[in-house]
Amino acid sequence: MAVKSVEHRQVIVIGAGPAGSACAQRLSESGIDVLVLERRSVVGNPAQCGECIPNWGEVVGTFLGLDNHQWLKDYFDFPERIRLHRLDNMRVFLPSGKAFHFKLDAFAGHRLQFDGYLADKAVNAGAEIRTMTALKRIQHQRKSNRDVLVTDQGRFSCDYLIDASGSLAHVGRLRHGQDPTFRPEDQVPTIYAQVRGKVPETFDVFLGSVAPSGYAWIIPKGPNFANVGLGVRAGKLKGSLKEHLEKFCSDLGLEILSIGGGWIPMGGPVKQMVDGTTMAVGDAAGLVMPSNGGGISQAIISGCFAAETIVEHLENGTSLDAYEQKVRSCMGKALKNSLRSKNFGYAFLRGDVLTEVILRCLGPIGGIRRAMECEKPLWIV
Repeated sequence: MAVKSVEHRQVIVIGAGPAGSACAQRLSESGIDVLVLERRSVVGNPAQCGECIPNWGEVVGTFLGLDNHQWLKDYFDFPERIRLHRLDNMRVFLPSGKAFHFKLDAFAGHRLQFDGYLADKAVNAGAEIRTMTALKRIQHQRKSNRDVLVTDQGRFSCDYLIDASGSLAHVGRLRHGQDPTFRPEDQVPTIYAQVRGKVPETFDVFLGSVAPSGYAWIIPKGPNFANVGLGVRAGKLKGSLKEHLEKFCSDLGLEILSIGGGWIPMGGPVKQMVDGTTMAVGDAAGLVMPSNGGGISQAIISGCFAAETIVEHLENGTSLDAYEQKVRSCMGKALKNSLRSKNFGYAFLRGDVLTEVILRCLGPIGGIRRAMECEKPLWIV
């Protein structure tokens, strides 16, 4: 029996989302051979989030040490065709219907278009993306001392592997099972719908029984068009998320055009982002804000940092562990604050009455705004 050939590449990236595409572009621009393996047939479809995309001002206002990072600043200069609707304001609704208003520096996009745009930039820089190629298992060959990535479209090996496979972290799962050292914890199921009807101009977030231990959202994407969704801790709602989303949209008089969903890791960063010559980026590394579900900025930044670390490793022998150090130095404070706010919500925001009382006591400035913006709430010493 003939042995199946193994295709070797310098860097293989699993997943063509924002983290994978940013990493692939940054590497390719440095002359490094990159192959991106994407299980979906179309990059960005289906979407798995609310489609709120931050502007550069929001990014540097949240994370540390990025003010002079020209590559990232240029990367976040997205073209107008990607910006479907400006999101200058956010409203957070309490169970009673009372709303607190906050400034926002973001825009609504269509993830199919947005992710496709980022993938095209990576390809134009020299990266190769193969769709409809799903990673099935990882085999370690003792004789050659290498890992072989087994996909439904062939077998691959590489010098460096980037896990940009999203919240379920397929590389970490195949190597380490459910070990939280390498896989994100507290996976929260989400469901969203593209809807038509009378939608607000603002990014609206709803707290309380509509989404216990989570939140509901409305993100306007243009005239009479929006992304509406629910992210609820598993087991907190009876029945299916789809039924609750349909009722939520019906109560608002919104017509559902399509439905999608996914998972958001809400347990904070994984304990170890570097595993030999493998680096986890974006959602696969747990780099999601637990208090608001935002992860696009962290995905792009971490993808860039991983690429820069590989370049530095090849040129100067810099340890790959420098990647994790850069991520934690840049994002650690904001992620820690966000996780504290989420844990506070899990512990105390139970039922509409208690949620209403506590949120009114915390107030819009010292508690809610700071939680949404991933700052340390004033009520935490």
